[in-house]
Order: sequence, then C-alpha cells, then structure tokens
Amino acid sequence: MAKPKARRRLNAAWLILFALFATAPAAAAPFLPADDNQVLESGLPTTDPRVRQMRTLSGEFRARPDDLATAMRLASRQLAMGVAEADPRFVGYARGTLARWWQDDGASPPLRILRARILQAQHDFAAAAVDLRAALREAPDAAQALLVLASIGEVTGDHAESRDACARFAALHPGLAAEACAASIESLTGAAEAGQATLADAVAKQPMAPTSERLWALTILGEIAIRRDDPAAEQYLLQALALDSRDVYALTVYADYLLDRHRPDEVLRLLRGLERVDALYLRLALAAQAAGDARFPAYRDDVAARLEAARRQGDRLHLRDASRFALEIEHEGARALDFARQNWAVHKTPYDARALLAAAIACHDPAAAQPIIDWVAATRLEDHTIGNYKVDVAPPV
Repeated sequence: MAKPKARRRLNAAWLILFALFATAPAAAAPFLPADDNQVLESGLPTTDPRVRQMRTLSGEFRARPDDLATAMRLASRQLAMGVAEADPRFVGYARGTLARWWQDDGASPPLRILRARILQAQHDFAAAAVDLRAALREAPDAAQALLVLASIGEVTGDHAESRDACARFAALHPGLAAEACAASIESLTGAAEAGQATLADAVAKQPMAPTSERLWALTILGEIAIRRDDPAAEQYLLQALALDSRDVYALTVYADYLLDRHRPDEVLRLLRGLERVDALYLRLALAAQAAGDARFPAYRDDVAARLEAARRQGDRLHLRDASRFALEIEHEGARALDFARQNWAVHKTPYDARALLAAAIACHDPAAAQPIIDWVAATRLEDHTIGNYKVDVAPPV
C-alpha cells in the first residue's frame, strides 16, 4: 500500500485531467522566465509558499542549468501551479524548464512521465501517450504513468486503454484511488449505476483516505450522479467543495449543475471573485445573463476577448467553451458548431458530446449530430443531460 504522501503525489497526475477546463490563453511556445518575478504575473501573492518555492528552485536552476534533477523539481512545481491555478502559463514555464531534455529519446521513466504530464496539460494527448507507454515498458510498475494514461484514455475516448491502465494501477495500489479510476471508466461504458454504488461504498469505508483522493472520488460521484439524474449529485459536489472550495474542476462541474437547474443566482455567489479562471468566468457570464445581472455586458466582453486571444494563439484548450459562448451568449449557431467539431476531433467526453449535439441541433444539422448518436450507442453511455436533447434536427418548415 502506498503511503499517504506518495498517494497524494500520484493523485497530482489526475488533477491534470481536471485542468481539461484550462482557462488562460496558452503560451504560443515553451517559455523559461529569465526573471523569478515573471512567475508572479498571475496575481498570486508573493507570500504564497508555492511562489517562494519556485523562486528558490529557479535560482538553483540558473546556477546549475545542466542539472536535470533540479530542472525536474522546478518543472514539477511549475506544472503543479499551472494545474492548481488553471493557468497554462505555468505549464509553459515547466516545458521551458525542460527544454534541453525535451527531445531526449533516452529519457528515464521519471522524465518521460513528467514530460507526459506537461503534454497532457497542453492537451497534446498523442505525444503524452507515447512517452507514457515508453516509460511503462521500462518501468511497468510506474503507478503515476498508469493513472495519467487512464485519464488520457477517458478524454480521447480510448476506453479500452483507460480500463487496462486502471486495472494495472489497482493491482499495484488497491484503495480509493483505484476504485475511483475504475468507477470513472465504468460510468462511461454502460455500468454507471454499478460504478457509482461501488465508489460511494469505497468513499464511505475510507474516511481517512488522503484529501486529494476523497476530493477526486466525490467529484467523480457527482458527475456520475448528474449523468444518471440522481439527486445525490449535489451532495457529492458540496462534499467535494467542502474539502477544497477553490478546486477549479469541482467548481466547474457544480456551476454547470446549477445552471442546468436554472439557479443562476447561486452561480453568481459561487464564482464571484474567480474571474481570473476563464472556464469559471464563462459560467459567471452565463449566470449573469440568466439572472439579468447588470454586470453581464462587462463579463461577456471580457470572456469574448479572452477566447479570441486564445483562438489567435492556436489554442485548442478552449474550444468547447468557445462553442458554448458562441451558442448561448452570442447566439451564433454556425460558429458554435465549428468550434464544437474542432473540439470533438481531440476530446471525447460527455461534455464534448453535449457541446457538439447542442450546436448541431441549433443549426438543424443532422449530419453534425450523427457522430454523437453513434458514439453514445457504441460506448453505451448513460447520460440524461445528452438524452434530454431532442435530436430532431430537421430544419423548420
């Protein structure tokens, strides 16, 4: 059994999946700050211990630029900051820190896994999987690599690889993390009820599991329950946020839950002050629009500017949110459909399916909706948020 500290380290890999909603415009190219103070551009206080740690490591790395161990420690801190704060600039810093080792075909498994986690955060899933498989050939018991590979399989729709990676991880580290990994993939492949029941039981029986694992498991339970139209969803999400009220992924899931239930005032209270995170800012704008809040025009214009900046930089992290913005705020179905199609080429989760289906229906385009209909049938996905859409896309008479 992994010690709690080690298990928390393993779960950091899964938190990268939660950066699916990565929100600030991604850097156009890897970037290594020349000055420690540049990492403070996110508005984080200089007293933040994470910032102090990065500044210290950055100084050590400048003194020993050929020291891979120091570079990996710094890149790991930068990546963790990028994930926790939903700020892709820090992910770019991490890649820049490893620049001289980025193309090393003889990289050790730990370096390959770190590169893969950075690539995953940048949504370059194919390249990340290549590094992970290579790491696992050399170190088949690399548990972190298995978790990252499982998460990539879920996001890209490779459920077979995800299921295999979860099973291999469970053999190495049975416990709540393994149960969450298995339940998540089961819920996407026709066994949502069983997956939810098993994971809920595991959460109840392991109250002393690391906070990061409980947060992840409760968020997964909330997502499964939402797709199953189970009223327990809200309680799961509230329990998750009680563990970390600033977790971007849990906040995003809960905000969408409230928006779907026409509770925009609660979203305004939940997200106000978190405008720096683009995914949350979009939901704040949607809530302001629904509530008739006077701040809606300013929110709308700010979100539009951020999405446009991301588009100009060739960013692919924002495509699903760009589609939703175009459809629900700008009421431009054709643009929404274009963004959703581009997004579906890379990301295949229920959220991505819903975005494409909604845009196809708005455009009365049956051909655009067909890939989602086929995908739901092939995966046996149980998701009432998709099933609620009336797939009658014939143009009006």
